[in-house]
Amino acid sequence: HGQHEQQTLLDHARQIDLIDAYADSVGLAGKVREIFTTVEAAEAEIAELIAEHARKIERSDLLIFQRDEIQKTNPKPGEAEEVRRKLEVLSNAEKLLGAAARGYEALYEAETSVVSTIAQVERVLREAAQHDSRLERLIEQIETARISLQDVAYALRDYAGNVDADPQQLEQAQARLAELERLHRKYGPDLLEHLHKVRRELDSIGLTETKKDELQIRLAALKKEYAEAAALLSGKRRAASKSLESAVERELKSLAMPQARFVIAWQDVSPGRASGIDRPELLISPNSGEEPRPLERIVSGGELSRVMLALRSVLAVDRPQKTLVFDEIDAGIGGKAAETVGQKLKELSMRYQVLCVTHLAQIAAFAAHQYRIDKNVLDGRSVTRVAALHGDERIEELVRMMSGSRVTHAAREHVKELLKATKA
Repeated sequence: HGQHEQQTLLDHARQIDLIDAYADSVGLAGKVREIFTTVEAAEAEIAELIAEHARKIERSDLLIFQRDEIQKTNPKPGEAEEVRRKLEVLSNAEKLLGAAARGYEALYEAETSVVSTIAQVERVLREAAQHDSRLERLIEQIETARISLQDVAYALRDYAGNVDADPQQLEQAQARLAELERLHRKYGPDLLEHLHKVRRELDSIGLTETKKDELQIRLAALKKEYAEAAALLSGKRRAASKSLESAVERELKSLAMPQARFVIAWQDVSPGRASGIDRPELLISPNSGEEPRPLERIVSGGELSRVMLALRSVLAVDRPQKTLVFDEIDAGIGGKAAETVGQKLKELSMRYQVLCVTHLAQIAAFAAHQYRIDKNVLDGRSVTRVAALHGDERIEELVRMMSGSRVTHAAREHVKELLKATKA
């Protein structure tokens, strides 16, 4: 929690996370966020349904026209092919009638018809069979042939009676085929399948409207659930913020800011968002008589560092963690303020493991263990090394941190006294 943490804690989203942690409302905040996400998804789905419904309504006139056009024609399965066959017969009716008549006459009606000739042969053979029974088998074959040809003749007569040579029937068949082919060109080879698709799409217009109504009912219920959960969350946050204000002010006093006032100002957010219906702003008045102002407007880096440490100290007490990391917490401070920060970090270390990266001896002296981090170039590569410091090594490092390159006996003695004081 150093310079980077100071910047992130200036963000309102980070601030509300801190307050939720202190108010024990992280779970409730997660529920509010989840409901809000569901509300957004439902709203997006409704918007898409409305757009889809509009597109379908725009197509509905065309669909209704197509449906009515096909229904008016009332095509039957395979009708076009059937009409083509019928038209072929009607177009050649005279030829077909002539062929059937000639066939009937040749087979049956003429004096020397095929059937009468075969019948005569059959009679002659029957008389002869009286003298040779071997002819009976041939007579049976001739009789079968005569009967078959007679049946063919009768069939040709009946066929001729069923051939319609009416020009009006021909015109009707031609018109029907033309209409069917026109529809096939427009809608494809299967008119009934296209009609089914059109009807389905028209039916879906009503289904879309029904689904939209159902979603709107669900959305209203979700918004109600969100409003209730967000209101509960808001109450918990605002109640906890009063306690948090007092706790932070107590910490600031221990960090050499005795006159500081810490305020959490709340703004209502309507109609709400994922984080709820609240927007917090952390305000600080470092000195007596000053109006509280946002943290980002604090000019002093030292003051901001101590506010951040105070916040972390309060939250760490109520939210135990195994390890707290403070990086560059000494930014912008020194002297007595640095010692106070060191003391506060030491107090935190009584309850938690605390890691601190610092350039100030006044802070480092409070540590139970000190390490030096060096970064050098070795064989053209940057190498970072960490070394544990003990005894005189640590004293020398603290002297260097405090005095720079001018190391004096007085500086060493001062560091020794500082170490004794931090262990007291």
